[in-house]
Amino acid sequence: MLHRIFPLKFSIARARAEICGALRFSVVGFSVVGFSVVGFSVVGFSVVGFSVTSSAAPPATELPSPTAADIADIADIFAARCLSCHDSDGPAPIRFDNTASILRHRALMRALVEDRSMPPASAESTLALIDSANTGRGALSEDERTALLNALQSEASVKAAFPEIASASATPKVASPSAGRVIARGTWRVPARGGMGIRSFYAPLDHQAPIRLRGWRMIPSENPARSPIRYVSLAADPARISRILDENGTGAEAMGDVGQVPSGSLGALSRTAPEFMLPAGFAFELPAGDLVIETTVEPIGREVAIQPAVEMLTAQSSDTRTVEALAARVVPLSVAAGERVDRVVHIEITQELDLVGVVAKGGVFLRGFAVDVVAADGCRTPIARDRDFRMNLTAPLVFRNPPELSKGSVIEVRFDLDNTPQNPLQPFDPPRPLAAGLPPEGEDAAIVLLVATRDTRRLQQ
Repeated sequence: MLHRIFPLKFSIARARAEICGALRFSVVGFSVVGFSVVGFSVVGFSVVGFSVTSSAAPPATELPSPTAADIADIADIFAARCLSCHDSDGPAPIRFDNTASILRHRALMRALVEDRSMPPASAESTLALIDSANTGRGALSEDERTALLNALQSEASVKAAFPEIASASATPKVASPSAGRVIARGTWRVPARGGMGIRSFYAPLDHQAPIRLRGWRMIPSENPARSPIRYVSLAADPARISRILDENGTGAEAMGDVGQVPSGSLGALSRTAPEFMLPAGFAFELPAGDLVIETTVEPIGREVAIQPAVEMLTAQSSDTRTVEALAARVVPLSVAAGERVDRVVHIEITQELDLVGVVAKGGVFLRGFAVDVVAADGCRTPIARDRDFRMNLTAPLVFRNPPELSKGSVIEVRFDLDNTPQNPLQPFDPPRPLAAGLPPEGEDAAIVLLVATRDTRRLQQ
């Protein structure tokens, strides 16, 4: 039986808020003093609350006329940072793969780049990330932003900077080897209107013994730009208990956690990052049974049926290290109407680990998060930040060279929960008291940490 229960102990003490003089990329690990692993998971944490403030984006400045250097670089920037979503087969609803379309939408494009809405900012990290889907996500550098704004400031500058652009992105998309497809049992019709919602489906697995996977790929609908599916996170269900919730074969209006196994423990996929790949040497172990596909949807103005499907990506014989998961959640979760607060979770780790990736999940009230490692001497190393979290635009982080997490340190996960009228995604006017629950009315924010032990043992007691 894959599932095992381990005793839990969580540190309530706040770690010293010191920043190391020099960031250490060989991270000295968080310490979990026991946690409940059901497959791969955690069950507890300490919560510390305090108020949070946010800073506004710097004001726009007058831009100079485009230079020859700008025009020489702009096609490469545009292909790498825009065409991954806005080409002919991308998930975005508007195509920018030809000069005529760019001219038609120039004012909108410039406004979105200027206010930093595009490209969508994903979580940031000081560590090198794997971008197997070539998403081009993340905040533009100031040089990239200036070059794009210069190129979009007039019809003449567009014609100079964008001579016919090919529909392929600058980085070719290379298909990963597939181990087969997994398709949800049953369909559900997403209503034409309403807020973001979550539906969880079970998908029967064909294999009778555990198999090893390097990752996943989202199988797109016929028209990805018109699909309401924004994000899927995955978990194993070897006992097939999730079938109980899906009585009608239309998915369950519930999170995709399987007991204490968090959804996302097998990775996640999004509309803008449709492939998830672990670094070389690592693999998930997928038992026989069912795969639970937690699906985040957003209405698109017309009713449409969905049947989530994913493709399994084969692990190689050299991918020997098994990835498991720990999950940090705020329990209990409550935020008064009109308040914006931080909630902090500390987890201690008693075993030498490597941190392979971070999967963030949350509804409209999770405005940001931060993951730090705090060494025993108080030295703090930032691992991940997202200052403008949006579930429909997020993507998991996978580290190209997983940092080492040594025994005796603490991982600190900070959740920024915003229940004020200023929250741009606030569903209520005036705001109502917030409690744990399904979006958009409730909040069930979680940070799933994908880890691997540094020896052949699984996560120990």
